[in-house]
Amino acid sequence: MNIQNIKNKKKIQNTYENFPLWSSFYLKNLMPHFASIYYFCRTVDDLGDMKKNIAEKKLEVLTNELNACFEKNCNPSDRLFPLMSTIIKFDMPKSPFEKLIKANYLDIKNNRFETFNDLINYCNLSANPVGEIVLKIFGHNSSKHINLSNKICTGLQIVNFLQDVKRDSELKKIYIPIEDLKEYNVKESEIINHVSTENYIKLIEFESRRCWEMFNNGTQLINILKGYQKIPISLFIDSGRKLIKKIHGINYETLQLRPVITKSEKSLLTFKVMTRYLLGLNLASKKIYLE
Repeated sequence: MNIQNIKNKKKIQNTYENFPLWSSFYLKNLMPHFASIYYFCRTVDDLGDMKKNIAEKKLEVLTNELNACFEKNCNPSDRLFPLMSTIIKFDMPKSPFEKLIKANYLDIKNNRFETFNDLINYCNLSANPVGEIVLKIFGHNSSKHINLSNKICTGLQIVNFLQDVKRDSELKKIYIPIEDLKEYNVKESEIINHVSTENYIKLIEFESRRCWEMFNNGTQLINILKGYQKIPISLFIDSGRKLIKKIHGINYETLQLRPVITKSEKSLLTFKVMTRYLLGLNLASKKIYLE
């Protein structure tokens, strides 16, 4: 086994570790498929922060490997072989996977977004396809399901951008729309140089409220899903809200600090969702900001 195969095997092992214990109970039969999807998404995402020439070459290789999956031409030793099994079993469309790759091509060429709509269009490539893939595994592909999923996935993507403003700025990337920077009189140079101002704090609060509303608008998805399918979607929303609360807890100073949800906090979120589910309580409640 060569070094690259060892690295791939380690990444697959890490993939399983990223699913909490509760997953093995109600997603037992789906776990290999969620793991193959997660592995693909992680592999694509890891390329986004590489140097342009290296990333483009690796994305080209990954595209060829993806094509082999859909042509049912993967070898058991290929890193995407498990993904081919998932694609075949659930009759997966190719477009969501292609969009994820396209998002990374854009990411290495473009590091600014002029408007909020531009950012949404990027999320349509970088985040929303993941929700579409998960829904397909659950047996749903209606426009209603996908539209609600998009609200949640876009909210999660943007709140992650808010969490990582400092880290992204060190890569000369700014995901906050330029029109919003201008509206709040925040200069790009201030972000690149990690200069936090009162205007910056107001800007991050505005963007946080925007994400919170996206989660509220997406909660209806939980109501139209069946049984255990409600659990991961509820956890996604609760995790997004928790991260917003963390951002609020540092007074929106994400140029100075990177808020994170700890393992114990993740476990508590999971416990609360599982408890509500087992008691038959509503998992799809809309919430007032920072309630």
